[in-house]
Amino acid sequence: MKKMKKISSILVVTMGLALLSGCGKANSQKKLDDMIDKYASYCTLGDYKGIEYNAISTEVTDDLIQQQVDSLLSSYATTNYVTSGTAKLGDTVNIDFIGRVDGVEFEGGNSNGAGYDLTLGSGTFIDDFEDQIVGHKVGDVFDVNATFPEDYTPNPDLAGADAIFEVTLNSIQETVYPEYTDAFVASYTDASTIEEYEKQIRDNLIESYKTSDENTNKTTLITAVIDNATINEYPTQDMEKLIDSTISEVEEYAKNYNTDLATYVSVYYGFSGEEEFREYISNMVESYMKEKIVICAIAKAEKISATDDEIKAKKQELMDSYGITDEDDLNEMYSEEDIIFYALEEKVSDFLIENASPATATDAE
Repeated sequence: MKKMKKISSILVVTMGLALLSGCGKANSQKKLDDMIDKYASYCTLGDYKGIEYNAISTEVTDDLIQQQVDSLLSSYATTNYVTSGTAKLGDTVNIDFIGRVDGVEFEGGNSNGAGYDLTLGSGTFIDDFEDQIVGHKVGDVFDVNATFPEDYTPNPDLAGADAIFEVTLNSIQETVYPEYTDAFVASYTDASTIEEYEKQIRDNLIESYKTSDENTNKTTLITAVIDNATINEYPTQDMEKLIDSTISEVEEYAKNYNTDLATYVSVYYGFSGEEEFREYISNMVESYMKEKIVICAIAKAEKISATDDEIKAKKQELMDSYGITDEDDLNEMYSEEDIIFYALEEKVSDFLIENASPATATDAE
């Protein structure tokens, strides 16, 4: 998923470069009007007002508050190595081991007294190795019988072999959490008391979920409106230019790794080759273009526009999201038309929300 997101970011960066070369220095309003007129002509709108949808409205519950508290406590927790007690499933234990097949030690099968931390039940070790540690006491020395998988690729010579491991249980890890008190809160947060801290958490979560819910609802509506629209044709030259620019950008990444495009997209993105990669990029470009066409068509039909101040605010929002202060850095990532379109899209999505028929679906965590 992260790799796909990286491709998406490359697509966004090259989008403006591909579509806006040689546009001159027309002002933002002229570019906005030209963009709307150009792309609106490519589709016939279906229903876009009064759309019924399940509106997400996340309830900030006490459980969500507790999750934040637990996360804070975990950040300052310490680990003790307990040298007494009995190992149980879920414990993290420290063991030493010597593995043998037919009485002979094999390479990589000896911890050499260095100790190894193992969470019982994690499935880290082969077969039922971990289950056989459960129930033993710290200090026990015992045998664990295990069989290597038939497809054991780390060492094919051991594939399917029965092994005996001499295991020493050195210790059991114990996590010690700090006491949750006003004094702790005052020391590690900007609140003075538990009550104040939990109110901060609740207020922050309410604001965070409000934003994410709104974005989800807008996406749901935009998707429905796009599905209702008919795309009569696509700006094929723009799309081909965008596809080629995106692929060229990825080719530059490949050169940085001293490899060709086919190898790069196979190793880093999991595509079978250039053809599959180009098809993926083509689909992304088509989805983007379809959204742009429909948004512009609604803007034209409803006479929706974005002011210079709104466009500037969108630019600042993008800069803030990337933590940059120099507009030149943003201009390397987004074209002016990109920013204009994002500002317009926000206005159109607000219009869709205002004219929709929501059925609230509370998403309680």
